[in-house]
Amino acid sequence: MTKPPEILARDDVWRTLSAMWARPRPDLAFVIGRRRVGKSFVLSRFARACGGIYYQATRRTESEQLAGLSRVIGDHFGDAALQSGVAFPSWEALFGYLLSRADGAPFLLVLDEFPYLASAAPALPSIVQRLWDHQIADSRMKLVLSGSFITAMTRLEGADQPLYGRRTVKLIVRPFAFHEAAAFLPGYSTRDQLLTYGMIGHLPGHLALVDPGRDLADNVAGLLLEATGRLVDDAAHLLDAFLAETDVPYAILSAIASGAQTWSGLTKQVGRSGGALLRPLGWLEEMDLIERVVPITESRPARSRRALYRITDPYLTFWHRLLAPLIHAGSIGMVDPARLWARVISPALDDHMGGVFEAICRDFVRVTDRLPFGPLRVGEWWDAPSQHQVDVVAVGEADLLVGECKWGPVTGAHLTQLRRRAELIRADLGTGSDVRLHLALFTARGEADETVRAEVEAGRVLLFTAADLLRPLASG
Repeated sequence: MTKPPEILARDDVWRTLSAMWARPRPDLAFVIGRRRVGKSFVLSRFARACGGIYYQATRRTESEQLAGLSRVIGDHFGDAALQSGVAFPSWEALFGYLLSRADGAPFLLVLDEFPYLASAAPALPSIVQRLWDHQIADSRMKLVLSGSFITAMTRLEGADQPLYGRRTVKLIVRPFAFHEAAAFLPGYSTRDQLLTYGMIGHLPGHLALVDPGRDLADNVAGLLLEATGRLVDDAAHLLDAFLAETDVPYAILSAIASGAQTWSGLTKQVGRSGGALLRPLGWLEEMDLIERVVPITESRPARSRRALYRITDPYLTFWHRLLAPLIHAGSIGMVDPARLWARVISPALDDHMGGVFEAICRDFVRVTDRLPFGPLRVGEWWDAPSQHQVDVVAVGEADLLVGECKWGPVTGAHLTQLRRRAELIRADLGTGSDVRLHLALFTARGEADETVRAEVEAGRVLLFTAADLLRPLASG
């Protein structure tokens, strides 16, 4: 099934859905991903392509949900009674109607934001399980349950849950990598594409708000620095739909953005004991809002005491670090956006983009075919006292790549330092001289001094610019 041109990237998601549709059997698929990651966009287009039904649930009662889905089904089949507001009396009756109308042919039903449905109708997962084991088992129905509440969607698969063991397809829809996000910004320079990614973030729903016909400063002003901007308060209400008590999770995000990335730093800045942070930290990880990172050399990552916590979305880091202070001070809505851009935001971008660029480079190394070997693991490294750090480390069967990432130019001094730290990583890994060492330098500006250029020409160093990061595959 051909992917519609309006869907950027997502080839793997479309391919998986198409393969599911082609199978001569019933399928129960779970599709999981953050809000604004583009799940609904892809699923609604897929339902349209194969003549299926797409329904997005909201926070409503069970009877309202049944009535809403009944109307959608009525519109799909041209059923006058359903269209006029006559709702199915039960979920069993609804599914029975669909199976009858399908009459053995393939049929797709997408229930988006399924956790809202399950919250309004707690018996629904059990009903789906019973139907799956009996009526649906003899059909070719493709039932897709999707949701942004990642924790609730993951819980559906728990061993104590009705749908345990029934799922046949699982799709995790992830945010865009930089090279995918850049497709929203045709005409922008590579540097402005990087800056947009660093401020607007990696969610398609946010990137789609950018008007490529306006320059970067105008877009940031309209979306982030005006009181009516679409992204001014998105981060401030990010958790409200999922949790009743949000003070501690918001405080954790703010603390991490401000640089408190260690366990002790978080407990100090948030003002809570370690035990009080365990659950909200774990929840934020499950929701893919933060990640726990350890040096790639750690043999027991889960027990490492060298862990750091990072926000996964550049927009959230940018918002908490640079926008939140302006909002709290009352500057947004009072001070001209162009002035805020020139006086506050633009001067702070070089510092903000350092960490963003490092993450982009690690993502590039994970997917590129431009390396002399295929990595088995990609991460970063720092020593116990955190005096020495390497931005990119890739480990292969008999190869080791170490890389330094600079938002500005790269120099011979950076290369000398990288060579010294590569030996520290070798020692930490316990590898011998038989492991092939590769050095890589990444520069956002594409600038390197004569020493680096000479080493690159001699084949002793790999050099990647921002333009390379836009094309991770040599054949792409």
